[in-house]
Amino acid sequence: MMKRAISFLLACLITSAACAETITVAVAISLKDALSKLAAQYQAATGERVEFTFGSSGQLATQIANGAPIDLFISAASKQVDDLAKAGVIDDKTRRVIAGNALVLIVPPDSKSPSESVKALVRGEVTRIAVGEPRSVPAGQYAVQALKAAGVADAVKEKLVLGTNVRQVLDYVQRGEVSAGLVYATDARIAGEKVRVVCTIEEKDHEPIIYPAALVKASKRQAAATRFLDFLVSEKGQAGLKEFGFTPPPVQSNQQAK
Repeated sequence: MMKRAISFLLACLITSAACAETITVAVAISLKDALSKLAAQYQAATGERVEFTFGSSGQLATQIANGAPIDLFISAASKQVDDLAKAGVIDDKTRRVIAGNALVLIVPPDSKSPSESVKALVRGEVTRIAVGEPRSVPAGQYAVQALKAAGVADAVKEKLVLGTNVRQVLDYVQRGEVSAGLVYATDARIAGEKVRVVCTIEEKDHEPIIYPAALVKASKRQAAATRFLDFLVSEKGQAGLKEFGFTPPPVQSNQQAK
């Protein structure tokens, strides 16, 4: 009887392991800390593993378009998902917005430069300003929009130092290699006392900062990827994102995505 029970348990464990899947998710790097923790919780609860490829949304979109084996894409802006949808690479019907964010102006903690606002970046004391590469980094795109809204884009053009992703911009500021930088509020929060937040950019000064996600059509694990995406927009997933400073996705964004 005992042998039968042990055999049954082993069979269940083997079946469970066989059914558990591993998906690969390409994710905007600003979500790295939050999603790494959430994926660990998800695996503990379901047995399904999530592996990540982190980078700028533009770089990741290019990799996916070139056939990288990705099951789910989570961008920091709509443009990259829109482009992949037009190219027929992702399934636009699966698009969901999982979170929102804000843009902030930061300086090194011991900075004495008068960068109390975006408009103040034109002053001579501000010599270098880090932003993401606008062509591939959504945070850089939002930053350029903020500079234009403040009327200083042309005046500070020669001061810009372009980062390959938002975390590199954050690193430039933390090391004191630039006078100021524009990053997401969540990145500044992770940096803690290594940077000082000067101000939060008003929402009207840039496009809404959202994180749209969608399944890749070529994925052979779409059901598993859908389960993870459902988890991210669930109450538990949203609580985990909120813990890292992300804001809830705008209701209208998901309504439009459906």
